[in-house]
Amino acid sequence: MKDSSFILHPSSFIESGFPCHQVGAETQRERGASSALPPLYFLHVWWARRPLTPSRAAILASLLPADTDPEWFLRQLGIEKQVIGINGQVWTLTGKILGMISTSDDGTKELVVDDKMLQMLVKENKRRATNRETIAQLKEADSSLANDPVLMRWEDESRSISEPFPREGDVLPVRMVAADPAWGKERITWETVHGLRTSDDKYGYSRAYSNAPSTKAPSGFTILDPTSGGGSIPFEALRLGHNVIANELNPVASVILHATLDYPRRFGTRLAEDIEYWGNKMRDRMVEQLLDLFPASTLPEIEHNVLKSYLSQCPDLIENFLSETLDGFLYCRQVTCPHCGGEAPLLNTCWLSKEAGKEWGVKIITDGLAQNGTVRFGTYRVTKGKGPNGEDPNFATVKRGIGACIHCRQAIGADEIKHQARGESEHGTWQDRLYCIVAVRFQPKLDKHGRPQSYKSGTKKGEIKTEKVRFFRPVNETDLDALKRAELCLRHNWDRWDEAGLIPTENIPLAHKTKEPLRAGMTRWCDMFTPRQLLGHLTLVEELNRLKPQIIAELGEDKGRAVVTYLQFAIDKGVDYNSRQTRWITQRSQVSGTFGRHDFSLKWTFGEMIFTGPN
Repeated sequence: MKDSSFILHPSSFIESGFPCHQVGAETQRERGASSALPPLYFLHVWWARRPLTPSRAAILASLLPADTDPEWFLRQLGIEKQVIGINGQVWTLTGKILGMISTSDDGTKELVVDDKMLQMLVKENKRRATNRETIAQLKEADSSLANDPVLMRWEDESRSISEPFPREGDVLPVRMVAADPAWGKERITWETVHGLRTSDDKYGYSRAYSNAPSTKAPSGFTILDPTSGGGSIPFEALRLGHNVIANELNPVASVILHATLDYPRRFGTRLAEDIEYWGNKMRDRMVEQLLDLFPASTLPEIEHNVLKSYLSQCPDLIENFLSETLDGFLYCRQVTCPHCGGEAPLLNTCWLSKEAGKEWGVKIITDGLAQNGTVRFGTYRVTKGKGPNGEDPNFATVKRGIGACIHCRQAIGADEIKHQARGESEHGTWQDRLYCIVAVRFQPKLDKHGRPQSYKSGTKKGEIKTEKVRFFRPVNETDLDALKRAELCLRHNWDRWDEAGLIPTENIPLAHKTKEPLRAGMTRWCDMFTPRQLLGHLTLVEELNRLKPQIIAELGEDKGRAVVTYLQFAIDKGVDYNSRQTRWITQRSQVSGTFGRHDFSLKWTFGEMIFTGPN
């Protein structure tokens, strides 16, 4: 894009001809997968963060004239793909072949034909042939699809690339053309409706936000964003070569803006090395203090037997893989049944993991007493939706705020649960009950003969290849003792930390969102954490405060404060993912942050992360 493109026009592109359907489709794609969000999203929680693609589009379209070529415009947004032509057929290049493209100084791209490229071309033709077979089957099953526009376009794009193929040594020009995300989205929707799941790359290019604009020279324009929030519009304006004035009244958003726009621009990529160095020092000191509060155990008998069976061809290796690594703790709310006085854990599901082939559930085991009964928990692998003894992982003891006693089977009303949560019930006060330990173990990767595989080259040559296996085990006395010691440690340090103003003991104000924790008896911000969670957070905060003078002395005032800011963000990220308001996501076997649902609604079960886990 040339600087001359940015002039004031009586009518701008955003007012006429703006390709809303394409920008909208790419925006949905950008926001559609949490694992593929722009890096900015993971810096710090900010609910109103705008997607990058429409932010760039809004800036460009506001400055460009109404007669701007829409195809050119889409390419400036990063909505473009790389294609070559072979015998009149277009081949969109994706995957590994992109690494074979060379770019000259003038920006032209070429692909040199070699044996590897020809193999990829054969593979492409096989993919297209598979698509044509699928399309033929669909038409045969439903003749009305013969005129379906989606199927017709899909069939046209699946035509075979005819021979003769290019010869080795030939140089093929690679063209950059505007992509069609609206078509990609339509293909995905169509396949979903018809029960298909093809492996085709429906878009033909990486997400647009990851494609940097072609503009490098300053434009001379200044973009003003008076309510810039998380900084998406200022960020894209900088990428487009504009000067930026970003304003924000919220102090959290203001700090995010500095960390997103100012510090990287001032200090460059070397800043990441300083953050990592001081972050490791802060973490190492925390681990020294808290390591004994996260004790691992030996493998439970059932898991030991699974390993023994797996290594039946090499039993001599079993002793090397008997340790566990803690991966998380799962808690549920537990009340006292007002009818029989028994322990009444409130689980809205007994699923622990719904990962395909790795399904697990938890069962509640009673002592059989009619009055004042107690419970313990067991875990089991799920096969075909059931446990080994017919256990149902869909079983729950709370639904729509109403509990069910596991002993006497009577209902526990929502008001009684709230009264126990606030300590206002004659029957007792509810508690957070640790009911499951998430752990991982390692085992050798085996070949088809059941023998361990080893690395053939590199720094690990000769070492056995291993794989991680996640499992869920019942709570033991070692786990419970660690919780007691964490509570004692927090109590021992409380006055010192409180005097230093480190503990968030401020009352939670009554508002639309905050009424939920207040109903559950959490009246102060510090009540949103278990004692061990709060202990971990405060230990990190204290250690960062201790390191601040050293960081600033070594890096200077400005750079030092930048590093401290990012380390504070790291602590905040831990706070988000380690509270009594998190959720355990059974589909992915991981903790979802406190603000995963953008509210403080009561969570019947929650997860605790491991402060002393691996980096």
